[in-house]
Parts: sequence; C-alpha cells; structure tokens
Amino acid sequence: MRSANKKFFSALACAGVMATTAFIGVKTNIVSPKAVQVKAAKTSVATRSYGVDVSSFQSTDLSKNAQAGAQFAIVKVSEGTSYRNPNAKGQIASALANNMMPMAYHFATFGANSSAAVAEANYAISSAQAFGLPKGSYIAIDWETGDGNNVNGGKDASANAILAFMNKINAAGYQPLLYSGAYLLRSNINTNTILAKYPNSLWVASYATTGRIDTPDFNYFPSMNGVAIWQFTDNWRGLYVDGNISLLPLSFNTASSQAPASNSSSSSSSSSKSSSSTSTTKTSTDNTNQDKTTIRTPKTIMFKSRIYNKSGQYIGKYYSAYTPITVIGGSVEINGKLYYQIGDNQYVKVNNVDGTSRTFTHNAYVYNNRGSRIYTYGTKLYKGASRNTYGSAITIKDGTGKKYYRIGKNAYVKAANFR
Repeated sequence: MRSANKKFFSALACAGVMATTAFIGVKTNIVSPKAVQVKAAKTSVATRSYGVDVSSFQSTDLSKNAQAGAQFAIVKVSEGTSYRNPNAKGQIASALANNMMPMAYHFATFGANSSAAVAEANYAISSAQAFGLPKGSYIAIDWETGDGNNVNGGKDASANAILAFMNKINAAGYQPLLYSGAYLLRSNINTNTILAKYPNSLWVASYATTGRIDTPDFNYFPSMNGVAIWQFTDNWRGLYVDGNISLLPLSFNTASSQAPASNSSSSSSSSSKSSSSTSTTKTSTDNTNQDKTTIRTPKTIMFKSRIYNKSGQYIGKYYSAYTPITVIGGSVEINGKLYYQIGDNQYVKVNNVDGTSRTFTHNAYVYNNRGSRIYTYGTKLYKGASRNTYGSAITIKDGTGKKYYRIGKNAYVKAANFR
C-alpha cells in the first residue's frame, strides 16, 4: 500500500505462490492509453473490475490508469490523526472526471487501541469529506506494519479496535473495508469478528511475485472468506501503481456487497458472477451449517498431504504432491492449525498448498531431488530474500543426509539457509 511497506508485503503476502510454473506470464508491452475504452460507472463496478490504489507517491492525474482499464480508484486520504494526503483532492476529482468509481483509505496507527481507532476514524471521515469523497462510497482501514502501528496486540483486541473504526465509518454514511496482507489477516486479526458485523469487507493484498503483473492468476489467490477486493500487484500494467480486482460487485449506497450482517444475508451471492478461474456459490460448510457466499479456488498440492476430517483426524487417505485441488472458501482453524476444505468433510493443511514464507540467512543454491544444482530460479537465491517452502524439511537423494525445504516442483534449498 505505502512505498515503505512494499518490501514487507512482498515477503509476507506471497502466501499463494505455487511453483508448477515459474512466475505469472505478463504482457511485454505497456497498455496503450488510446487502445482501451473505459466503460466504468462512477457509482458502481461489476465483479472482476480492475482498480488502483494511490497515495501522495502518485500523480493527481489518474487518466492513464483509467485508459489502461481501471474502473475504480482507492485514494489515501489520511494517516493517524495528523497527516492528510496532499494529492487526495485532485486524485478523487480525477477519478470522477475519468469515469472511475472513487473510494478512500486511511493508514492506521492505532494498533489494538479502540479509543485511538475512534479518533482516527473521525479524522479519516473529515478528511474524506474535505477531499470530496461522495457519501455512500467506501473507506478502508489500512492496518499493517509501519509508522508505529502495533500489529501484535492480540487477534481479538486488534479486531475490536478495527471494528471501532469501521463502525464510525458506517455511522458517517460510508461503507467500511479492512485492508491488510493475507498473512496478517490470518495470523494477527480475528477476521471472523469483522465479518460477522461486515460480511465481505476484506481487501486482501497477496502478490505472486514482485514486478509487473497485468492480469491476476487466480491460482495464486489467497483463499479466505469475506474478500471483496484482491490487490495482486504493486506494478499494474507497467504503471507502477498497485493493481486490484473486485471479487464482488461494488456500489455506492447499497447492501449488495458488505452492509452489516443483519441487512445482507445473501444479496452478495445473488449478484456475484463466476469466472473461469474461480466460482462463487451459495453453499453450506461443515463449520457453520449456514448458507454463505463461498469462493472456490483451483490450487495445487505442493507436498504430499494427508486428508483430515473437520475434527482434525486423519481419514487414511492422502494427496500426492502436484495434485490439482479445488479449495472451498478460505482457510479454517482446526486444533490450532490452518486447513483448507477440499470436499465434504475433507481438509488438507494450508502449509502443503500455499507454503510458509521463510527468509534466507545465507545465499543459497537450488537443487533437484538428486542433489544436482538447477538454475530455474537464477544462479542463486540471496540472503535477506523470502521464499515459500512447502511441507516439512526432508532429505533428498544426494547422499548427505542434510535437510532440504521444497520451494517448487523438484526444487529444493538446504534448510540451514533459512531462518
């Protein structure tokens, strides 16, 4: 979201990376502004619409983003209780002038402090109003590491503080959203508390890789419930701006996407569309026994994975590595561990699918399962970089007995090189 935090999200938000392919293929030519016809509505966008988020690091002129196909713009308006984006007024005006739906976000510094969250919400509301954000639009709370925001105040306390912010936004006539990286949403916030009050209110950041990405590959979508918007790159179509895609219809003054739970039990599912990569269906899950909008996402098992029931008991079956699966909804916690539901009362561990982000403490070489060096990932992987590993550390057929982590299909790095 903020330039200072790009490296952080590059490390933590790549939880969905799979190595059945190298990286996402992207177009080699920047989208020509004259080649794209913009058809966005100023007050609503459909499912699978592209959008950008901007701050003081970007220009007040959003015309190139609109011409590249962006149909909405999420503008940073404020941070804490003392900073306002000097470009926000111009960026909101430019979004409107270019037929883009304007939205806003506020960078949080309140951590798990509910009273501070209320003060920041009031500041965000007054900032958004001063900059011309139309009533009925969305204001997101950007809750991540940086500028003193404590993300380790506890999952429940953090969720309660975030809710205090969102409640003020809702009372002011705007629709609240919560932005963060996939890792923080899963590990540092009780998102069930958030979604119970504001269904489908998550805006998740998760990148398959750093660098330019033109079109999201849903194989890398970080499956979880309640996601309205996915930020999938920090360099969309060569414009050096964060790229987002809506997973539900977004609209001013409507309960279709994420109004409080008492007002919208099923309207979002009735208006959602399916795509070739993911589908949205109304179904009943093992954990809730209630109808809910559930995203089905194709993924790949990256490490031999046992299959468990909803109580966490092994059912005597397993999936081999590199087996395609369909994940139903998002991750669920069973006995303190994260699992994906893949069928009727069937679950596999998230770590065997999305992997675990680890940081190199030494420069490292990559090997195949016989111990020969391979160069699919370059000459070497460097100290300080991060890489997802799948499953537990294992021995390979190199005769040394040393432990390795799998980082891709037939690709291994010595476990001693990771922190």
